[in-house]
Amino acid sequence: MLWLQSRAGSLLPTRPGLYAFLTNKTVTLGPLVINTLLLYILIGIGAGSILLVLVTKNNRASRKFSSDITSNSLLIVILTWKLLPVLLAPGDIISNPVSILYSSGGSVGIGLGVGFGIVYLVIKMFLYGKHSVGAQNVGAKKILPLRDVLKPVVVFFLVAGIVSSSLFFMSWMVRNGDFDNVDMMVEGTARRAPTVGDVAPDFDLRDIDGEIVSLVDYKGKWVILNFWATWCPPCKAELPTLNRFYKGMDKDRVVLIGINATGTEKRGGSDLISYVSKFVVDEGIDFPVLLDFCHNTGPCVSSIYGAGNLPTTVVISPEGVITKIKTGVVDSFWLRSVVSGD
Repeated sequence: MLWLQSRAGSLLPTRPGLYAFLTNKTVTLGPLVINTLLLYILIGIGAGSILLVLVTKNNRASRKFSSDITSNSLLIVILTWKLLPVLLAPGDIISNPVSILYSSGGSVGIGLGVGFGIVYLVIKMFLYGKHSVGAQNVGAKKILPLRDVLKPVVVFFLVAGIVSSSLFFMSWMVRNGDFDNVDMMVEGTARRAPTVGDVAPDFDLRDIDGEIVSLVDYKGKWVILNFWATWCPPCKAELPTLNRFYKGMDKDRVVLIGINATGTEKRGGSDLISYVSKFVVDEGIDFPVLLDFCHNTGPCVSSIYGAGNLPTTVVISPEGVITKIKTGVVDSFWLRSVVSGD
């Protein structure tokens, strides 16, 4: 294991690229926070496309038809994944259009996209089959039989499915392995970041007014922890949504807390508290904000919770158990749904 001195002052392990790819739930590419499940699907599609070209190398017409419907299916998956928040929470996009750059439908969007893509494929193949039979009956110009265009499509999805599922299975094995599933290392002691179903680690942090806030103080309520930083564009993009949710939520049963990753802030110099406080005022943040300085006496709360990519939102039940973890921009539909039960 290689070691790196972070800006926060705590020792964190650096991971080999493949290990990080298999264990991280998301990958940040510019303004996009991409679910690794979607990346596995895209890699599988790439492998399937290569095989499709090889299978149809002597049949240009078959290659064109097969490539068209597979690329359109891929487009349907990506658009559904990306635009699902527009359908579920249109108010967020209307009031803050820039948020569409960073929002996505997560695993639900991927699942719906795959379903829509399959429906599209079935319809296209059905219509092609009817067209080819009709053309032969009326003596029209020769059209490839359905089996000639169906074969490369089957090859494409077979290979794409095998590659994607293999990556997913490898990821599952690494995540659940006893010897390699280490999300952080503190003073030589292995510590696994909590996940859904785990008891949420308690913490004591000061807010921007200097008051100490403890997670245990909110036992019996739903708690939403939003890890963010002032330098993070997606974090700023979701602030209006968080503010609206905070103003309209039932504060007797739900708590929303912003945890600023203060140890990673790139401005403010020695007076980080004033810098973050001014940012909170300028952005009109109404919900309480805590400062995560990551002192040398212990790890950052963001590190304890495995919030390596920002923003990360953690939902904790009234019993103190983590029920949801989302990396990337949240929308009001998601926020309402995760605290809908008692």
